[in-house]
Amino acid sequence: MSLLDLDNRWRRLQELGGPVDIGFEEPEAWPHGERGVAPVLEMGEDRLSADLCRLGDRRFLRCLIHIEIEGSDGEVALLAPWAEVTHEAFYAYVAHAFEGAPLPALSDALLANALPNAILGSRIILEFEDESTRPFARIDAYAKPLSFDALLDLYSELDHDLRPMLSSKDRLGK
Repeated sequence: MSLLDLDNRWRRLQELGGPVDIGFEEPEAWPHGERGVAPVLEMGEDRLSADLCRLGDRRFLRCLIHIEIEGSDGEVALLAPWAEVTHEAFYAYVAHAFEGAPLPALSDALLANALPNAILGSRIILEFEDESTRPFARIDAYAKPLSFDALLDLYSELDHDLRPMLSSKDRLGK
């Protein structure tokens, strides 16, 4: 039993499936609109897929930020923003994904979506640890575990306010 199990809001969140993962559909610099259900949106030389983006001479990868939740039994919330990377890191990742090349090394990158407590263009480090997932981003703003209330604030700032759902018994049919 975790300390958070004493919080009714946490128990309701668990009943609803646990912490919410939030992804971003495109880097903020992408000017061509949403990709929608198309696997790839092509606008001239610019291309956007679920994980890769080429915009002029810029290259982006979708990454994952693990946010540990203080007081839980190791639960994390995930953010999936975009990172602007060097051409070398981008093409090493593509070669790994499509040709079986080795995983790229650690890579400096820039945050390509504004997040609460982390501004657009913040320096991040990408770790390519697992062959089956997006690269993990190390970012100072989320290096330490967040309290449950801070996590709820983060969700709210990202237009996913869960508080009404977690405090209303009617929404859960109780």
